[in-house]
Amino acid sequence: MHTFFRRRRIMDIQNVLVPVDFSPASQFAVDFAVSFARKFRARLTLLHVVEPTTALAYAFPIENDEVGKNNSEEALGRLSAMLSPEDQDDLDLQIRIRSGKIEAEVRAAIEAEAASIVVMGTHHHRLLKRLLVGSMTEDVLRKLPVPILTVSTDAQPRSLSRILFATDLTESSHDGFTFALDLARKLGAQLIVLHVIEPIPMSLGAGMPVIDSRAERKLLIENARRKLAELESEGARENVVVVSEVIEGIAPEKILEAAAESDSGLIVLTIHSKGFVERALLGSTAERVVRVSDAPVVSFPVHFKLDRVENTEQHRVSLPDPSAMP
Repeated sequence: MHTFFRRRRIMDIQNVLVPVDFSPASQFAVDFAVSFARKFRARLTLLHVVEPTTALAYAFPIENDEVGKNNSEEALGRLSAMLSPEDQDDLDLQIRIRSGKIEAEVRAAIEAEAASIVVMGTHHHRLLKRLLVGSMTEDVLRKLPVPILTVSTDAQPRSLSRILFATDLTESSHDGFTFALDLARKLGAQLIVLHVIEPIPMSLGAGMPVIDSRAERKLLIENARRKLAELESEGARENVVVVSEVIEGIAPEKILEAAAESDSGLIVLTIHSKGFVERALLGSTAERVVRVSDAPVVSFPVHFKLDRVENTEQHRVSLPDPSAMP
């Protein structure tokens, strides 16, 4: 393994990875990823994983190799067909075929291709294991080490001139704000920062503050506005217009309403250390938004603040001796 981490600017999209299973959802993901990669002048990598048939592999290893080769050749042609000739000519494009278990190969591809973000297609009202490929488990989704951008098959085309970042204002969520701020700066977009105070406990995993009394409500709102004002100032220093709002209600509903009312082309959410699906089982705000949003959603893992240094030769860097760091 040649993965290294160092503290630096969080936003550095250089390679957009799209795992593809040739479903309508993955075509949506490819279409969005094409425009996304263009905006960042990033490399676009399309990945298809050919899964081996275990029983066939043991009984007929030679035949299985031939089947795998044929499947890979077919997949290569189908991946190319997902892009227009113009896109293939203009983009910095890579097409990768890997063989093995999907979970392991997607993670390996993130490592090998130095992926900055993974774009996936989603089906509304389905379990998370249906995000892209039916055999991709929830476990790998919550463990992916980079941000995941999900695009629904029901997505409505929207301009990326406005980005909505929903925050619980915890210390760890600031990394997600930095990501969203950098994203807005590079896209020349306005950043809308939303904080929702929930009136009743939704579940153990809701993650948003709960109002217990009128006095506590007032303190929560005042504290939230103070923190949001600091984020607006931080945005001004980066020449990004940051507009913040504190509202009361059920967090997933209010986030989706705010995104629709502001015509935001992208929603950014922070996924905390418990993990995407662990929190989903407890009623995660993020999971609920991803499940029904008709705008693309970026799920930003908190641990991504220790940004991965690309291990390709052109991006290789030398790290200082940790023992010598203050």
